Amino acid sequence: MRDQTAQPAVIRGSANQTRACREERVMSAMTRAIRLIVITSPDQLDQEWINRLAREAEIEHLDRVGSVAAGVLLARQSRPDLVIVDRDVDQVEAAIRQIFTHVPATHCIAVTPSADVPTLRRLVMAGARDVISRPIHHADIMNSIRSVVTAERNRAVRAASTGDRQAGRLVVVVAPKGGVGATTIATNLAVALRQVTNTSVALADIGLQFGDVGVQLNIWSRHTLHDLVLHAGELDDTLFEKVLQTHSSGVKVLLAPHELEAAGDISGEAMIAVLQGLLGRHTYVVCDTWSFLDEVTETLLQRADDVLVVTTPEVPALRNTKGFLEYLTRNELTRGRITLVLNRFPSVNGIALHDVQKHLRYPVGANIPSEGQPITHSINRGVPIVMAQPHSWASQSLLRLAAYVAGDSANLISLQHSGEKKSGKNALPGMKGRRGLLSLMRGT
Repeated sequence: MRDQTAQPAVIRGSANQTRACREERVMSAMTRAIRLIVITSPDQLDQEWINRLAREAEIEHLDRVGSVAAGVLLARQSRPDLVIVDRDVDQVEAAIRQIFTHVPATHCIAVTPSADVPTLRRLVMAGARDVISRPIHHADIMNSIRSVVTAERNRAVRAASTGDRQAGRLVVVVAPKGGVGATTIATNLAVALRQVTNTSVALADIGLQFGDVGVQLNIWSRHTLHDLVLHAGELDDTLFEKVLQTHSSGVKVLLAPHELEAAGDISGEAMIAVLQGLLGRHTYVVCDTWSFLDEVTETLLQRADDVLVVTTPEVPALRNTKGFLEYLTRNELTRGRITLVLNRFPSVNGIALHDVQKHLRYPVGANIPSEGQPITHSINRGVPIVMAQPHSWASQSLLRLAAYVAGDSANLISLQHSGEKKSGKNALPGMKGRRGLLSLMRGT
C-alpha cells in the first residue's frame, strides 16, 4: 500500500526563501509519524511484535510483505522511513544492500537469529542501521525504531540549516606584534590540520603587504588573492582552481598580492565573498593576517570560528597582546573561540608562564617551544617543520594544536618534550635564570 502525499509546492525566489522552504519541509517531517515496511516470511506475517507495531500511535502506516523481492520493490516505490527485514541472514543482507543502494533515505533494521560479530559486520557493511536478534521484544524494537528515525531526522535538520553546501571552519591566526612567528604557526597549522584530519584545508595569506606564506612553503604563482578580489562577484570553481596553489602536503594555498598597492583594492565586502568561496570548498580555512587592525582583519575576526592570538614571552609583544585582547573583548569583535598561543616558550631568559598570564589577565591556551635552529632551517628551506622534523618538540606541539582546532579536547601546554629528563624540581628547558615580568619592565 502506498501513501498518497501532497507534492511540495515549487517556490521561486531568493536563496533565503528557498532555504526557509527547505527547513519548513524538514521540520514537518520531524513531526510526521513513521512509515514502515516489515519484510518477513509468508507464514510469519501475523507475528505478535508486528501486530503491536501496527497499533503504535507513532506508526502512521505499516506494510507487511512476505517476499524479499516484493518488499524491496515496495520500498523503492513508497520510500518509507524505515524497513525491518526479518528473514535468514543471506536474504536480510541482500535486501538491505538493495534498499541502501536504491533508496538511501530509507533506513533498515535487520532481524537475525543471532547477533554474533561476523553477522553484525556483514549487515552493517550492507547498510543496516541496527541489528536485533530473536526473540523480538516490543520495547527493544520500538527503541531501535525511535533511535534510527530520530538520528536521521536530526541529521536532516542540521543539513537544511547549513544550506546546500556545508561551510568549513575559519581559523584566523593574528599577532598584535610582527616578528613573533605567526606565519610560521599558520603555515604549519594548515599542514598539520591536513595531516590530522585528512580533509580539505586552505591556507590564505592575508598579509596584504609583504605576506610570507609563499616563501615558507616554497610556492610562487602570479595568481594571488588580488585576482579573486577583482572578480568577487563572479567567483566559481574554475577561478578558485586557477588561483589556489596546491602544496605537496595537499593544502591549497592562496597567496598574498605581489604589488604593495594592491592592498588598497581589497575591501571587507570583497573579503567576505572570497571567504564564502573558500569555506564552501574546504573543511578548514586558515588565514594568516598582518599586525594591523584594518577593515579586512576585522572582517576575518568577526567571522572566525577560532582566533589564535600569537605572542612571545617578551615585554613588547606582551604589551601589544594585552591591548589587543582588551580591544577584542571591549568591542565584541569576534564570536569565535579565542586561544592565546605563546610561541618560543620555554626559551632561555624568557618570562615565566605565571608572569605572562598575570600580566595579560588571560590564560595561555597553547605554547610552541623555542627550537631556533631546526625552525630557522625549515623556514629557509621552505619546508614546514611538521614535515621536515615531525617528531620534534615544536612539531608535536603544532600537531596537538591542530587536533584542538579540529575539535579534540587536549592539554596544549607542554613545558618539557616527552622523553626528556628533568634536572630537578621544575627544572625545564630554558627555565634557568628566568626573570620575572615586573623586573623586566622596571629594568631591574
